[in-house]
Amino acid sequence: MFNSPILNWYTDLLTVYRSESYTDGSLTKQKRVEIANSIPCRVYRKANASTNMKETAAQVSYNDMLACDNGVDVKAGDELVIIHGGVLGYAKEPVKYFAGEPVPYYEPFGGIVPNIAHQQIPLTNDKRN
Repeated sequence: MFNSPILNWYTDLLTVYRSESYTDGSLTKQKRVEIANSIPCRVYRKANASTNMKETAAQVSYNDMLACDNGVDVKAGDELVIIHGGVLGYAKEPVKYFAGEPVPYYEPFGGIVPNIAHQQIPLTNDKRN
């Protein structure tokens, strides 16, 4: 279902960025480093986005989920840039998310449907106007 080349369930493209420490003289600094790009995945929404209106700004919070192969290196706190429909050739504007703790799901022994091993990653995206 997930990894089957016949069904092609993964329709989005994922790029993973991670903060890494480096030293500059006697200072320790952080920089974002690209870990992986063009990874097939699928984003799905479990609930509608919530909107919070305030006097100074409006805030929209998305809590989506990401499904991808278990071999993809994603850690909680990583910045994920996703192109919805990227595998299908759509050139939409990339959307930035931050990753929660990944949960791997492995191939069940003796399962009826093969190729369902994947990992699910909670995504957070806040927008303010």
